[in-house]
Amino acid sequence: MTTSNPVTRRTVIGGLGALPVAAALSGTLGAGAARAANRNKVIVVGAGLSGLNAALLLEEQGVDVQVLEGRQRIGGRVLSQRNVPGNPESGGTTVYPGYARVLDACKRFKVDLIDVTPIVPFFRDRELVLDGKLVTPAEWPTHPRNTLPANARNSMPWAYLNPIIGRSNPLKTTDAWLDPANAKYDVSLRQWLTELGVPDETIELCWNINPGYGTTADDVSAMMIMFSAAFTMSQMRLAGRTYGYTAVGGNQSIPEAMAKGLRKPVRLGCNVVGIRSDDQGAEVHCADGTIFKADHVISSLPTSVLRRVRIDPLVKGAQAVAINTLAGQPVNLLHLTVKKPFWEEDGRNPAVFSDGIASMIVPERDAKSPKDVLSLTIWVRGRHATWMDTLQHDDAVAAIVDDFCRIRPAAKGKVEPKAYHSWYQDQFAAGDWALWAPGQVSAFASAVGKSHGRIHFCGEHTAVSNRGMEGAMESGERAAFEILGLV
Repeated sequence: MTTSNPVTRRTVIGGLGALPVAAALSGTLGAGAARAANRNKVIVVGAGLSGLNAALLLEEQGVDVQVLEGRQRIGGRVLSQRNVPGNPESGGTTVYPGYARVLDACKRFKVDLIDVTPIVPFFRDRELVLDGKLVTPAEWPTHPRNTLPANARNSMPWAYLNPIIGRSNPLKTTDAWLDPANAKYDVSLRQWLTELGVPDETIELCWNINPGYGTTADDVSAMMIMFSAAFTMSQMRLAGRTYGYTAVGGNQSIPEAMAKGLRKPVRLGCNVVGIRSDDQGAEVHCADGTIFKADHVISSLPTSVLRRVRIDPLVKGAQAVAINTLAGQPVNLLHLTVKKPFWEEDGRNPAVFSDGIASMIVPERDAKSPKDVLSLTIWVRGRHATWMDTLQHDDAVAAIVDDFCRIRPAAKGKVEPKAYHSWYQDQFAAGDWALWAPGQVSAFASAVGKSHGRIHFCGEHTAVSNRGMEGAMESGERAAFEILGLV
């Protein structure tokens, strides 16, 4: 397996081999450097990709590291449902060809990958369901809900806005979203689209009923959408003929393999409730009363969780605002096994884009035989996700299945719910990827990842040039470099 990106994690780290560890740490330990023999330890909070990457980089330079994880599993927001055929993902869905750091970790820790390119044509082919009724491509151009311009009425709702966003995107590089010169775009997506001439009814149809970011076009910054679009374009340029990969056994296999590569096992079940830092070192306090001491602490906790952790001394200024206000994306996923291929009975596509609770239905297909459906994943997004999060687990599952069977009557009695995950209700996530609201990028995006005394921060919300799993890896790399005195 190869990637067209010539820059990999190994080329970045390779130049550190001759760097004396004492020299690397001297700039960060200050007065404590003379006591480095017994103060040469780093605590990493969180065993997701960002925390694990930071820990591994530090270990390569001879630093003693202990990773703490609140859950009873490795992976953070990379979650594979191994009790469902096909190991579908509830978080961290695809490894793209430009994910140099992730691909390097797969190579280093011997994680086998599956090329998902054969599945892509099937993923892009889906049917439209509005108001609980199927709308065929032939019916759509003259359908009453079709508010698209006359020259675009053949476009499906999920396909109309992306080209507009792409050609209107002012960001030429993936890190340009942090450039103060672009702060004028840190407005709501609705405002930006309106300025481009997109009517409200089209925004409702093509974004609000099934949003990829936010709950509506009003609570997500246009800058976040621009960053995402620029990043997607950069990945497409690197892709060549390969769309992307998933790991054998699910993408959770990647952080699990990374964790096995650590000298010290990750300590699971360590629910961190406080972090203290002073001139002498740092302490991490857990809910069970356990205290860990170190020279430095790296927190990979998302802001939606970090705000519940007591930090002493208090974080101030823009970074404090970021910790207390930057939210996580609400999104819920329900994975179903299929007792009988109901789509063969009704002659319809098992993939659906809907304005209902079951807003996106994705068949999990066998990459070797793409026509074979292994299971179904229902994505619940936007305002439907926030409503689901007010319900108890069983009630939420029942509501989603009922809506699914309402729009696909042939599925009744032929599917079985096997795994449900709400990222907002996840105690250690409180949402999925960081959701940048209007005004937040210019207010504190440049400050959210800054070190605070001996406390350092990583996580995809602190990444500068990458998103998703690669953004998490990038952020862990930066946090490790901070401690090594390289940034």
